[in-house]
Amino acid sequence: MRIVLLLVVLAVIGLTLARWLGQSPPAARMPPPADSTAAPAVPTRPQELQKFEQDLNRFMQDAASQRRREADPP
Repeated sequence: MRIVLLLVVLAVIGLTLARWLGQSPPAARMPPPADSTAAPAVPTRPQELQKFEQDLNRFMQDAASQRRREADPP
């Protein structure tokens, strides 16, 4: 009886694995062009810090709006 139960369990596991491995992988999403998602360069002089802060804020808002567009298609 134990052997029969073991064979049934192995058959279920085998069928599950065959079904799982037989599926095609999900389609890969293409990343947007690099120039639109490039983070601003880190400043090397203290005078450039204000411009860097503005650029970084703009970059984060653009990325957030892009994620919103991708999540909520029209």
